[in-house]
Amino acid sequence: MESPVLAAVMAAVSAAAVVRILVPPRHRLAGRLRPYAALGRSRLGTGYADVSVVSLVSTADQSVLWRVLGPSIEQGFRFLARRFDIADYAELEVRLRQAGMTQLDPLQYRMRQLATGVGGVTLGAFLGLTLLGSPGGVLLLMVAFGFPAATVQRNRVQRAIDLRRARMRTEVYTVSQLVAVHLRTGHGPVEAIRSVCRLGRGPVVEELREALNWMSGGALPQESYERLAATTPEPSAARFYRLLAASARSGGDIAGALLAVGDDLRAERRDEVARLAVKRRTAMLVPLLLLIAPVMVLFVGAALPSLVLGPVR
Repeated sequence: MESPVLAAVMAAVSAAAVVRILVPPRHRLAGRLRPYAALGRSRLGTGYADVSVVSLVSTADQSVLWRVLGPSIEQGFRFLARRFDIADYAELEVRLRQAGMTQLDPLQYRMRQLATGVGGVTLGAFLGLTLLGSPGGVLLLMVAFGFPAATVQRNRVQRAIDLRRARMRTEVYTVSQLVAVHLRTGHGPVEAIRSVCRLGRGPVVEELREALNWMSGGALPQESYERLAATTPEPSAARFYRLLAASARSGGDIAGALLAVGDDLRAERRDEVARLAVKRRTAMLVPLLLLIAPVMVLFVGAALPSLVLGPVR
């Protein structure tokens, strides 16, 4: 009697976990707008500082139960999720930024990772109880389903980083050329970056726009560009940012250097595309050889008896 009940409970938990992953809950707009409204009201004279208002609003949205048990639950999430991913919170925050997932913080990532891992383990236990029925089989299926499910989020972030790097690799050349054109027409370095960010889109433009936001907050251009170079996932974009940082430090004209960097990046991209084309042509030969070689061997082998033994009478 206990086995069907346990199997039913595990099936329900697995179904809920799968639905949670496939159809995530919608984020309410009120929670996103409340900090901005609170900041506006604080500037009109509520008596709270801006940072205090933001902290009060963030804690006001939480229930009493979560305020009491939340820290312990978060520590448990950190401990369990760290078993599946060795990256610490600082490194994980950088990886999420490199993947373009700025709306996802490390704690949410850990919770999703833990949820998928628990869902995989539960599904493996349910299949083991229903199909095999032995403790060894249940443990084997729990490991077989749990480990791939726990690495889903990490693989997703890595794929996003690789895709973003490929986009940045093709975009850096165009951005450097546009910045050089704006510098040649009399714009300043920061104004040229601002003009390109006003009209362009893409991961490189997003990072430059983030640097402009840091500058608007009081950061130096050199520090902003060096920070981008240290956190960007693409080496060619880091080279472009270091050139901008050197220009902000020395104050010289870098239009010619940007054009030279753009030409180098275009040449590197052309060589990369040529190497990729050779690899793909080589990969296309493999199925042809696998299909043609057995047929040719059969044709040659069919003629060997008559060649060695003579014609059959």
